[in-house]
Amino acid sequence: MLTIFAIPKPFASRFKTIQTNAIRSWTKLDPPPEIILLGRDKGTEDIASELNLRHGGEVERNKYGTPLMPSVFERGEQLASNNLLCYVNADIILTSDFMKLVRQMASVARSEQFLVVGRKRIVDIQRLIDFDDRGWEEVVKHESAANGIYGTYDSDFFLFQKGLYSNIPSFAIGRCFWSQWLIYSARQKAVRVLDATHVVNCIESAHDYSHAVSTGGASRLVGAEFVANKRLFGRCKYYTTLDATEILTPQGTQRQSTRNKTLSLLVRGQYYMYFLLKGTLYPYSLPLILVARCLIAWTRAATSLARLFVGRRRCGPA
Repeated sequence: MLTIFAIPKPFASRFKTIQTNAIRSWTKLDPPPEIILLGRDKGTEDIASELNLRHGGEVERNKYGTPLMPSVFERGEQLASNNLLCYVNADIILTSDFMKLVRQMASVARSEQFLVVGRKRIVDIQRLIDFDDRGWEEVVKHESAANGIYGTYDSDFFLFQKGLYSNIPSFAIGRCFWSQWLIYSARQKAVRVLDATHVVNCIESAHDYSHAVSTGGASRLVGAEFVANKRLFGRCKYYTTLDATEILTPQGTQRQSTRNKTLSLLVRGQYYMYFLLKGTLYPYSLPLILVARCLIAWTRAATSLARLFVGRRRCGPA
C-alpha cells in the first residue's frame, strides 16, 4: 500500500536515539509499510539490517556531504514497490493514525494526484522508547500533547503518488526552502494539497542544526547551503501547511479558511524577516534581534495577563 523512504543522518550522539525512535515507530505501523533507508552514513545500513528494512544505497551529495533532494526522491521512487509514497524526515515519530490517513488517501489515489502534509510537534524525548511496551504510543502522544509545541508551519512528511515530482532543483535536504518548494510545486500544478495536522500525530524530538557542517557550529540555519538553497528557490512562494488547499479533520475535509490564508501572508512575512535578520544581515542585526525578542516577550506576557484577568472575571460572582 505505502512506501516510506528517508535518508538518516549519521547515527551518532543524540541523533542515534532520535532516529532509532523514529524509524522503529514506522515499523509498528499497521499494515506495515515498505521502508527504504537511503545513504551510507554511519548506522544506516546497520539499522536497516537489524529491522529487516530495505537499504537503497548511496545518493548524490554536495561538497558538505549533505544529500541532494533530486537524487533522494528519484532513488526513492525508483526503488518503491508501491505507487503511494511518503518521504519522511528520519527524526519523525509516526503513530497508528498515520495509516488511517494512508488508507483514506489510497482510494483517492486511484483517480487523482494529491499531496498530504502536516505540522510536527516538537518534544524533548532523550530516551530510547520501549516499543515492546504495548502502551508506548499513548505515552508518546501524552508527552506530545502535554509538552510539545508546534515549532513552525512547515511539514516534515510528504505523502504523494509516483510521478508528482520531476525536475527538482538541487536543494540540500534539511537546509531550508526545499520542503516549501514541494508544496509550492504541487500548488503550481493545481494538485490538491491537504493539511493533515488535525488527524495525524507527527512528533519530532528536539534538536538544533549544529550538526550541519556548513553552519560552522551555529545552532540556526545559516551558511553556504542555506544561501545556495535560497538561490535555487528563487521567486517561488514560501508555502507552508497554511497554503494547503484543504484541511483534513476528524469530521471530514474542509476548504482552507480565509483566516489561514491571511495567516499565511503573515507567516511568510515573519520568515522573510527571520531570514533577513538571522541570515543576510547577521551579525549586524543583533541589536534588532534583541529588540524583537523583547517585544515578543512583552507581548506574550501581556497576552497571558489579559487571559488571566478575563478568566478571573468569568469565574467571579454573577
